[in-house]
Amino acid sequence: MLVLENLIAKRLKSVLLVFVILGLAGHTTAEGVQYDQAKLAEIGNKLDQLYESGVIPNYVVDIRRAGQPVYFRARGNTELGGGVPVSDESIYVLASMSKPIVSTAVLKLIEDGKLGLDDPLAKYFPQFESMLVAPNGDLDAPFEEAKQAITIRHLLTHTSGFTYPPQVLGVGDVAQQYDDIGLLWGAASSSEEFADILSQIPLVAHPGETFNYSVSIDVLGGIIEQVTGKRLSAYLKEAIFQPLGMTSTDFYVPDDMRARMPRVYGPATPNNPAPLIEGDPIEWQISEALYFGRPYDQIGLKTTLDSGGGGLFSTSSDFLQYAQMVANYGELDGKRILKRETAELHFQDLMPNLGLEAFRANFGDAANFMKFGGGFGIKMEEDGSGETDYYFWGGAANTFFWIDGEDQSVGAFFTHIAPPRYNMTDQIEDIVDQARIR
Repeated sequence: MLVLENLIAKRLKSVLLVFVILGLAGHTTAEGVQYDQAKLAEIGNKLDQLYESGVIPNYVVDIRRAGQPVYFRARGNTELGGGVPVSDESIYVLASMSKPIVSTAVLKLIEDGKLGLDDPLAKYFPQFESMLVAPNGDLDAPFEEAKQAITIRHLLTHTSGFTYPPQVLGVGDVAQQYDDIGLLWGAASSSEEFADILSQIPLVAHPGETFNYSVSIDVLGGIIEQVTGKRLSAYLKEAIFQPLGMTSTDFYVPDDMRARMPRVYGPATPNNPAPLIEGDPIEWQISEALYFGRPYDQIGLKTTLDSGGGGLFSTSSDFLQYAQMVANYGELDGKRILKRETAELHFQDLMPNLGLEAFRANFGDAANFMKFGGGFGIKMEEDGSGETDYYFWGGAANTFFWIDGEDQSVGAFFTHIAPPRYNMTDQIEDIVDQARIR
């Protein structure tokens, strides 16, 4: 990560302003847990270094515990040289941060007796009754009959054998097939049509044998629609968003909210240079970019298919309502979304037979000490103790969140850089850990 120590002095005044906002007593208290405010200020220092070096267009970092603020800071505008200041009400592309929310909805339906964790996928979409496997996604290798049926458990944990297109960690020739067909780019207009197309493409691995990041949560979104008889967006609103007061979260951004959605940027190139903004002290290293081939005015429009794997938009304020509910084992402000024993499935390693190498194969060194639970990544302590450090996930436009299992604090870091380049989860969460006064 960039280290620009000469900028820290310039930001001292802003850091002191954060002290004023959050309290000058040397610590902040969130329902009985104290945090060293001077230590937390290191978060703003790190993010200011990125912002002032021109590599991120803005940022929002929002950390809470028990519904109370622990640390908040936002810098920049919704667009370079214009727009409005970003805040906890700015609407960002959640992308794959949609997956945990949809996973919670699945657990709720399991709790309600409408789904079973080990139900076969074919119970809801018979098209998947008999699947073929192209090992490692190689279409030139002999196909094999799947050794076992795909289950809800496999879908929740990305061990179904499905994959993604090459742009999203897809595996082999099969990933290219997804892309050629346009599986994620509008080829299907309904969850039933999505299932029809997907069922005709070989798996890249036998179900339950390895982790492959995939369209599995999109399939779960289709199952939710099957068992509830409601569009995914309608069920999520009824079961999660409305009870938690998440009024700015949906699969599209209404016209009257679009001014709150930051534009998406990427590294500047000779063909798409960074803007030169008169009077701006920052030498921008970024320029406006396409998000999976779509310009800004095509992002956040209504679609006929709700993508459970990556279609939601939200604010840090809304998203942390959801994260705090999960951290509280299913309850927030007197509203119970899940029973405690159901919510605990989010934090359990649901595929304990898989070693850490299964995740490194998909995510590289970033997945060291990673396991996977019911819709969440599980970051293990790096000391070999086998203890959990935190639970997390992120999105393709550079949004990330985490839940600390020790003190039930939650945090989110939002900016818009595609593809994502600055996963600050580990660094920020570690600062919060160090700041907690034990």
